Amino acid sequence: MTTARPRTTGRKATPLRAARCMAALLFASALSGCGLHDYLPPQKLPYAKIAIPYHAAELGKSTTLDVLNLARDPAYQFDPAHVEQALLTQSDTVVAYSGRSTDARKTWLNMIVFDEFRMTARRKYFFCIDEKAENAPDGSRQWLIPPRRGIVFDSEFAIDPEILTTPYATAEAQKIAIVRWLADRFARDLAALVGDLRDPTRGGETLTTSGMMVRQMFTGLLVELDKSPGLAARIETPEGIPFPHISLGEGRIQMLPGTGAARMTIRVNLPMPAPAQ
Repeated sequence: MTTARPRTTGRKATPLRAARCMAALLFASALSGCGLHDYLPPQKLPYAKIAIPYHAAELGKSTTLDVLNLARDPAYQFDPAHVEQALLTQSDTVVAYSGRSTDARKTWLNMIVFDEFRMTARRKYFFCIDEKAENAPDGSRQWLIPPRRGIVFDSEFAIDPEILTTPYATAEAQKIAIVRWLADRFARDLAALVGDLRDPTRGGETLTTSGMMVRQMFTGLLVELDKSPGLAARIETPEGIPFPHISLGEGRIQMLPGTGAARMTIRVNLPMPAPAQ
């Protein structure tokens, strides 16, 4: 990024043509991403690719070795021009894959937690903050106009048996207890991986940054549920229930229970997945 020299009808037309050419060049540059501080179009680093470890891990089936082998999976290899940090971090019971795009617009974390006796996956999390999301994270090709800063958080987890056997006053109270428990478990799982979040001994900045953002997200969610516990009655609906985020506006959470397990979907300033997803 040779042309024949165009004929001119007069000197007065030259500045106008020059201006038009300059405008065309600037427009082409904007479309191609040139001069935009190494901007990465969404298709260069899709959510589906950065969440491969999360989707590949199966609760009760995947072992530590299965998850560690994902580091060699050709589908989870990144072009250095697209990703400046791609980190694998491991403790006795936790494996995490984290990363950040070269344009610093996407930071993500996949974290899989294993049962300490059976060493099969017991909880898994995926978090991503997109500083300028241009399309919906569910793969629906829904473009977001204008682009916005948003958060994706997904989790599948075996529910603590104590919660399942405790007699709660209402079904909503039990659902809130599950959300509160998972928020606490996430913090503990990350601490087991990196140490104290204020003074981590392992991992990198992407891990601690992700941890702080998830904690902030859960704080707003739990404050809202404490204030309006009746909201939990609609937590299983496709649209989920709303809650405020301190800096990004509205978030929504959906939680679907299974047999001794549950799936949680949270989006902040982004659309919830389509019901069929």
